Amino acid sequence: MQNLKNLLLLILCSFVILSPASASLLNTTKVTELNNNINTVASSSEYDTSKSLEDMISIIVRIILSALGTIFVLLAFLAGNDWVQAAGNEEKVRKSKDTIRHLAIGLALVLIAYALSAGFGKIVSSALLK
Repeated sequence: MQNLKNLLLLILCSFVILSPASASLLNTTKVTELNNNINTVASSSEYDTSKSLEDMISIIVRIILSALGTIFVLLAFLAGNDWVQAAGNEEKVRKSKDTIRHLAIGLALVLIAYALSAGFGKIVSSALLK
């Protein structure tokens, strides 16, 4: 149970840290300085500099969540396939059910972490704009 709590805390902290709001928590002058440094390096390498740091972090979070969603669908398909092919073998059926249950819990955790991250980002952004 302690390992589950630690895992939940790790997932929550990682999404809060990677959220767009965490970038806006930085001092405005530091953000401007960082963006200028990034733009200098990017323009010298002919990279598009139209996106801000917050946009880039948001894109990275979306990519990670898309990858996790794809992995979930693939593993759910494999677990369902194992269940269908169990042919009455109770051990295989139990293992497949456990896998599907664990996948559902993992998906719920990822969705909750994303919702908290997005909600936290909106709250902090609106607070900083006031």
